[in-house]
Amino acid sequence: QDLKDHMRAAGNVDQANVLSSDDGRSKGCAIVQYQRPQDAQRAIRELQNTTLDGRPIFVREDREQGSSGGGGCQLFVGNLSYDTTWKELKDHFRQCGDVERADVMEAPDGRKKGYGTVRFYKRKDANNAIRRLNGVELMGRRLEVRWDHKAN
Repeated sequence: QDLKDHMRAAGNVDQANVLSSDDGRSKGCAIVQYQRPQDAQRAIRELQNTTLDGRPIFVREDREQGSSGGGGCQLFVGNLSYDTTWKELKDHFRQCGDVERADVMEAPDGRKKGYGTVRFYKRKDANNAIRRLNGVELMGRRLEVRWDHKAN
């Protein structure tokens, strides 16, 4: 309940679940679901590094759950630098529209594979990204941006 109350400072919270291990102990992380996406974005901006029960909290978008669908808006991004993070990829593509999610693919050992995906809420923004960012450099590498045929 403390978590839900704390996160409510950014907007109406539908759910706040603290993740726990098999023995019932907290894993030190939680998933908070807001009624409106803009409230979740506000929480990321405003509640970052605030303290809850004497401990600083880190707030980010949950990338573990499957995408919310919307079909036809996911792009494949190839030739990424091995140093590129999902956040840097998402931030780079924001210039073309509202990005729902970005992922940088990793091997089981955690090493990056040099490609990723970016999902836009709107098809026109995804088209804009292909037109504007295909062949453009990010972190010293020329990006290959095209429709992700495995998703669409």
